[in-house]
Amino acid sequence: MDEQSKAPEQEQTPKFRGLYRHVNISVKALDRIIIACIAVIVLIVVLEMRNPGFTIVFDSKGGTDVPAQNQMYGQLLEQPEPPTREGYVFDGWYEDPACDILWDVEEDIIETDMTLYAGWQKIE
Repeated sequence: MDEQSKAPEQEQTPKFRGLYRHVNISVKALDRIIIACIAVIVLIVVLEMRNPGFTIVFDSKGGTDVPAQNQMYGQLLEQPEPPTREGYVFDGWYEDPACDILWDVEEDIIETDMTLYAGWQKIE
């Protein structure tokens, strides 16, 4: 009788089936999901590594041409060769065409594609 009384107790004890015991998904489907997730991660990494950074264009506003630069986010701008313009003195690079906001080459960092405008003072 001892054996008969122990058998029902063992059947009543629930077996631990893990956290996903209520999820009905085949191993084949789960493998496909994992492979798809890995492919997406690899694609994102590859696309991010191809990012050449941001383009900084220099508008010399009538002065000599200054080549554009490619810089990464958070970097300082490489000081370009200042443009020249007859009858004017170069005053620095500005963030706006009206030359109100001076770009500080030693402090300001690159955060996006941008155009910097040359500031000029007329020689009298």
